[in-house]
Amino acid sequence: MKQSSINNVVKLPSELERQQIFYWLKKLSSLTAWRRIFEYYQAWADVTEKSVRQADNNGVGDDTSLPLAEYALILKCLAHCEEGVTRLSKGDKRIFKFDSHGEFVMAMRMLTHWSQMLQRIQLGENGIKKGTPGWVDFCEALTALAEAWGECGPQILEARYLEDPAPTLYGQWLQSELAKTPFPAQLAPVPDPLDNVFVRTGEHLPCSGIWEPVKMPKPSILNLLTRPPKPQPPFAIQGCMNYLHAGSNAPMMTVETTDDNIDLDTTWRLLWRDDRYSDGTIPEEEAHYVFTKPDKAHSPAPPIWVPTATIWAESGRPAPVAGKWLAETDLRASIMLEKGEILPLHQGQIVRWVLAGA
Repeated sequence: MKQSSINNVVKLPSELERQQIFYWLKKLSSLTAWRRIFEYYQAWADVTEKSVRQADNNGVGDDTSLPLAEYALILKCLAHCEEGVTRLSKGDKRIFKFDSHGEFVMAMRMLTHWSQMLQRIQLGENGIKKGTPGWVDFCEALTALAEAWGECGPQILEARYLEDPAPTLYGQWLQSELAKTPFPAQLAPVPDPLDNVFVRTGEHLPCSGIWEPVKMPKPSILNLLTRPPKPQPPFAIQGCMNYLHAGSNAPMMTVETTDDNIDLDTTWRLLWRDDRYSDGTIPEEEAHYVFTKPDKAHSPAPPIWVPTATIWAESGRPAPVAGKWLAETDLRASIMLEKGEILPLHQGQIVRWVLAGA
């Protein structure tokens, strides 16, 4: 679909929503936000340490799903999170990038690992050893951290892949997010810089800050020979503002239409250069930031799994236990048998059948 036809159906924020998005992006990228996230990370590490110590005291240090090795990895990621906060407090925004400076990306590794593990446990794909102490507290601390991180990280941290578009797009999700986000009674107007900086998709971004996609005529062949005229306001908005990162190439933008999401090349206009904290001060505005995550009504932790011996039997043998049996060579093949019923052949072959559940 051509860009000219997309512009007739693309969803764009109102002026009030632009003010809200600008305030929201400043909040999510703030030192206050990431100090708060670090506190949740520290609480998760503390709960893990308590579990490790209790397991040792109970004599099950080698038979727990939260061994010392896991705690050590969590501590390493906690250290990256702390370093990120320390550097951010001095004005270093490189900690949001996906490169060797990206302290928060490195801090996210164990959070991602255990968030995925928790999902698998909830689905019954993995289990937690019975001797693991403090499992409920561990899950609650992990969930709180994941929710606090999830409120800020996806909109601010740089994506892993260079071809990924900017993460923030205006549409149903963002409208819903803005509707439930607390804002001050009076929001400051969105900056309208006089000394404009424009960067096209694929070009180098000179600074971190909040950028907004605007419509610009494509450069002509004549522009290669002569300096193109300086764009003049007003600038027509083409999509949603984003927090973008110095030293990276400007990404594509994503627009939501009436029936699709579409990635497009664009021209980004710098609205606000993020120079916070380089002078050692924190803007007064941050004292009034309100965050909506974590949600206090967490779902219950997955239950402790009690390991049991694997029960199996070959084709032609009576099933020793009633239940669901899986063919060992083809786990997609399952049968329900009563105790004493004969385990059948599978695809004409004798196989071992494994009990999946009684």
